[in-house]
Amino acid sequence: MRSEKLQDAIGEVRDDFILDADTVIKKKKSRWPLWAAAAACLCLITVVAVKLLRSPATVIPQQWSASIAPAEYFKNSKNGKDGEKGSSSASLVMLPYAVSVPLHDERENLEAEGVLPAMPDRPEHLFWADYHSDGSLYKVVFYWGRRAGDGYSDLHITAAPKELHEISDVITVRVDENGNPLPADVTVTERDGVRIIAEGGEREEKTLTWQTEGGWYQIGGSRYDSYEDVVALLDWFWEHPLRLDRFTEPPEGTVVTVSRSEQPDAFREQIPDFSALEYTAEDERVYLWQREDESVPVGFEGVYTRGETRIRWKADVAADADAWHACLGGPDEVTEEKISEAVSEGGSFNLFLFVDAPCMVTVTVEQGTGGDAWEIVQSLQN
Repeated sequence: MRSEKLQDAIGEVRDDFILDADTVIKKKKSRWPLWAAAAACLCLITVVAVKLLRSPATVIPQQWSASIAPAEYFKNSKNGKDGEKGSSSASLVMLPYAVSVPLHDERENLEAEGVLPAMPDRPEHLFWADYHSDGSLYKVVFYWGRRAGDGYSDLHITAAPKELHEISDVITVRVDENGNPLPADVTVTERDGVRIIAEGGEREEKTLTWQTEGGWYQIGGSRYDSYEDVVALLDWFWEHPLRLDRFTEPPEGTVVTVSRSEQPDAFREQIPDFSALEYTAEDERVYLWQREDESVPVGFEGVYTRGETRIRWKADVAADADAWHACLGGPDEVTEEKISEAVSEGGSFNLFLFVDAPCMVTVTVEQGTGGDAWEIVQSLQN
C-alpha cells in the first residue's frame, strides 16, 4: 500500500504540467518520478478517425545532398489542413510504460554535455524518460516551446531503443478546404544510408522519423514551426547523435527484484492459486520501483511446473500496442479454443485483468497444451 507521502507526491507531479494540443508548458520543477503505474494506469482513448497512411515501404526514396532545401524533405505533402472526421468511440488502455521520470531540471547539464542543442529562443521545455517494469528504457522525450516573441513553437525529439508502437489518444485525418480527406503522403529521403520518413506539411504538424543501430528517433514540430525549424533540429542530431545509453539508468529510483515472499500482497489478485492446481513454484519474483524508503510493485514473473507442464506467468502494469494486439481479453471473455489457438501459434498470449488496478498478463506455455493454460485461466473467472 502506498504511503500518504507518495500519494501526495504523485498528485504534485501530475499537476506540474499542462499539455494540450498546441502547448507544452512547464509550470514548476519537481524531482519526483511520475509513478505512472500507480497514478495513471488507465487512459481514456477517443478514436475520432482512421488515419490514412501510405506505407513508406512503397515510396521511392530521394537521395540527400548538402544542397537539399528543408521543404524538399516534405515534397510529397499536399499541405491540407488538420481535421477530425468520423465517429468517436472509447476504450480503456494502459500506459505503455511503468514509470516516468522528469528530466526538466537537467536542461543546462544536457546542453553543457552536448547531449542536447542550446535553444535560448525556446525557453519553455519539458523533458522526461519512461521506463519499463524491469527498469529498462522505454523512451526519452525532449520538448522545447515558445509562447511569445517570435511566435508559438513546439519542437520535440522522441528517442527509443526500438520503434514505438503506441495507441494514439486522438487520430486525425488531413482534409482539404472542402473537408474531403487527403492521404497522409510521406516523403522518404535516404541520407548516409539511413531512410528518413517525413510526414505532415507546412500548415500541419510534421515529423521526421529514422532508425539506426543506436535506436529509433522522431523529430516533430507543430503547425507553427517551419520546415526550416524541424530540419535544423534534424541536422543538429545528425551531427550529434542522441546516445540512449546516457539514459539507460534511471536518474532517480531503481528497479529491484525481490522474492514474492517479501511482497506477498503484490499482484495478489492477478496471480492464480497455482498450489491449488497442484503446481510447484519454481521461481517467483516481484519487480519494485524503489526510491529511498518507498517502493511500488510494477511487475511480477513466476514459473510453475506440474509434471511435464511448465507455465511462465508475467504480470505488468504497462502495455503498448503490441501487447494489446496479443491480448485475448479478460479471463471471462476468452475461450479454450482461443487459448489453444494462441498457444499452438506462438506459445503465449496476453490477458487483461482489472482487479483493484489494471494489469496485463502474459501467459507462456513453455511445456504443455492450451488445455493446461485454459485450466489456469478458468480459476480466475468470476
